[in-house]
Order: sequence, then structure tokens, then C-alpha cells
Amino acid sequence: MLETYLFITPWGDECFNCEKETIRYFKHAEEKVDFKIVTVLNMNIVLKYIKRNRIKGADYNDLFSRMYLTSLDYKAACYQGKAKGRSFLTLMQTAIIDNGVSYSLELGSTIAKEVGLDLEMFELDRQSDMVQEEFKHDQQLAHEMGAEDIPAAVIFNIKDEECGILMEHYDYETLASVCQLKMIHKTKPQPLFTPKTL
Repeated sequence: MLETYLFITPWGDECFNCEKETIRYFKHAEEKVDFKIVTVLNMNIVLKYIKRNRIKGADYNDLFSRMYLTSLDYKAACYQGKAKGRSFLTLMQTAIIDNGVSYSLELGSTIAKEVGLDLEMFELDRQSDMVQEEFKHDQQLAHEMGAEDIPAAVIFNIKDEECGILMEHYDYETLASVCQLKMIHKTKPQPLFTPKTL
């Protein structure tokens, strides 16, 4: 069994594509997979987003705040089940990335209703200290696993949790190559393949 962490930012188009490719691969993988999507947010991510999208006169603090709230909403949605959390994230990303809708609390509530979340519970969870603490833990996890250039995935073979592979900016073929090779890297996860090196 493979334990996989995919580190993304919910507003990133490259992250969204990588996420879809990863889900597509694992749907047909021979080996069982425990797959977790983890949102990452830091100053670098916001600055890259501004540059990539050529936003002139961008309000950094406003962008950071809205990206942060998007991540908290995803965490809150996951409290009602992993599948519903993923559906929530996908609809949120489709709205923001594909349709250019600005994130708002109202958008989060609308999507929560669409995926069948208990809205009252969602509203309470999105503001809870527990969600904020878990978000902080996610940032620490990304740092500990060396996932600094997002999107990035860390894959562990469950038989040996001390061993992992870190991939950044990968595609379907790269992921398939790594999973099929079942290569194990000692110590903390290190880059093995990137699309540039294949």
C-alpha cells in the first residue's frame, strides 16, 4: 500500500491539473493507495500567484487572507468525509480557477450545500480553533517532508514509512514511472524525478 500526500494551493491552476492527474492515475493503480490532499500557504505561494496571473496592484494581504480562508473551508469540509471534502475542493477550484469567481464565505457556503454538507456544522467548523490548528500542522508537515515547491507529492511505501519519494511539478507519466518502479529512498524524501529530468 502507498501512502501519498499531495501538497497544493487551492488557487493554483498547475496544482489543480496535477491533482486531477494524480486522482486519474490512482483510480486505476494496481496497488492500494491512501491519498491525502494537503493545502499549503505561505508568502512565496501568494507572490508566485500574483506573478503567474499578472495581477497589477495586487493587495497581498487580501489575497493571503482569502487563500487562507479557502484552505480552512476545505479542512472543514473534510470533517464530513474525505469524499465530500474532495468534491468541495474540486468545485471550489473550478469556480476560482476555471470560472474566475472571487472567493468569498458565501461561495464556500454555496459549494458546501452543493456537495451535501451539513451547512450548520460546516459553518461552525470553518471558524473553529481546531481547523486553524490542523492547518498549521499541515504547513509544518509540508516543511518536514521538504515540499517547498508546490505542487509536490510525497509517496511512502506503507511497509517502510521511513522511506519516501518527493516529486515536484510532475505529470501522469512521471507519477506512473515512480509508482511502478517502487523505488525507495532512504532518509527524508528527496526529489527523484521531475518532468525536466525525464
